[in-house]
Order: sequence, then structure tokens, then C-alpha cells
Amino acid sequence: MTHQTHPQQALAACEQGAMCIDDRPGHAVTLLRLRLAHLHPEGWVDAVVSDVAADGTITLHRWADGTTAQVWHHVDRHDLLVTGSVVSVHERYGVLAAGEHRLNVAPR
Repeated sequence: MTHQTHPQQALAACEQGAMCIDDRPGHAVTLLRLRLAHLHPEGWVDAVVSDVAADGTITLHRWADGTTAQVWHHVDRHDLLVTGSVVSVHERYGVLAAGEHRLNVAPR
């Protein structure tokens, strides 16, 4: 019996976002990533959402120092992240917290 892989199936699911199985930064958030972020509260930075682009780029304005940061998530999250929304981002572990939601994000 020959085993064949079909990477296009995972890619198609990931592109749609609903069934992403990829745990790289910017894709599905893992329990390990959430746990590490929870265990290191000093890494959280509060920010305001400045922009959410269709390509998944999220622009944040940090409260502490007024600088701008960009992170990326594989799905356009206009539905969750509205301009002016207050969020927290754990830059070390790539977790963005918006209310009760947690997203895995990658630095841009």
C-alpha cells in the first residue's frame, strides 16, 4: 500500500480559516502557547487596533510607549477586531487577546 499526502487539502482548509490545522505563528492557537502566555503575564502589552487589512495584517498602537506594531493572522478578522478596539498582545508568545478571544499572531 502506498501512502500519499495531499497538502492542498490542508492549505484549502487553512485559507478558509475555519479548519486551520497549522500551528505556526499566525495560524491556529495551541494550548501550549496559551499556557506559556498565561504563565508570563509580564509579556502582555495593551494596545488599540489602528487597522485590520484584508491580508490579515493587524496594526496596533501600543499604550505604554505610543509606538506602532504590526502582527499577522492568516484570516481577515474584521469581524472581531474593529478599529479602536482595545486588545492585549503577548509579543513573546504571539498571542493577541481581544475580549474572550485569543488569536495566534506573527510579528510583521
